Amino acid sequence: MSVRGIRNNNPGNIRIGAPWQGLMARGDMTAIQRSEREFCVFETPVYGIRAIARVLITYQDKRQARDGSSIDTVQEIIDRWAPPSENNTDAYVRSVRVGIGADPDQTAFIDVHRYEHLEPLVKAIIRHENGSQPYTQAQIDAGLRLAGVTKPATAAIGQGRTMTGVKAGAAFSVAGLVAEAAQDLNPAMPVLQLLGEWLPYAVGVILLGVLLRIGWARLDDWRRGLR
Repeated sequence: MSVRGIRNNNPGNIRIGAPWQGLMARGDMTAIQRSEREFCVFETPVYGIRAIARVLITYQDKRQARDGSSIDTVQEIIDRWAPPSENNTDAYVRSVRVGIGADPDQTAFIDVHRYEHLEPLVKAIIRHENGSQPYTQAQIDAGLRLAGVTKPATAAIGQGRTMTGVKAGAAFSVAGLVAEAAQDLNPAMPVLQLLGEWLPYAVGVILLGVLLRIGWARLDDWRRGLR
């Protein structure tokens, strides 16, 4: 017998109550799904994933943490998602922190409107609720898209910065080719020779600046617990 959340297409184990999109018609349910009295049954896992994302977005946009602040850390999110009265919330928090790649003992700030924050958070919740995360990346992305959060061109944290470094490296290689070509020119062309001599150094300075920027961005991610 499959895990309850998986067989219900409800990997967040969201309780019956709200008129969620994608709820399965009773006539389409299996016998065991019809016996469900506590948790929603969705038509597909995509709708269940969407429901997780919508709950998390509602927490951040319309609810407050116990101290009156915005719900924007793993601790505050899981305190609301799985309150201590019903769950081992501390263990859940540590599990989710590890799942998103943050230090288990470190505060991890979350912006659930950003794909690169929401996607690993949803996966970590699914894994903790069900003991595994069985869904494909396409299913996860489809659920988040239905919730209004789409994957940007450079979705992974730091991916855009890494690409900048790659482009700079390519520019440095082109500069080397230009320098070699300039050195092959007639010696009566001193300006081009000078360009050939100094261009690699100029591009090197630019590349150093790019690497420093990447390093600062990584440090900032580490400081916020999102590595």
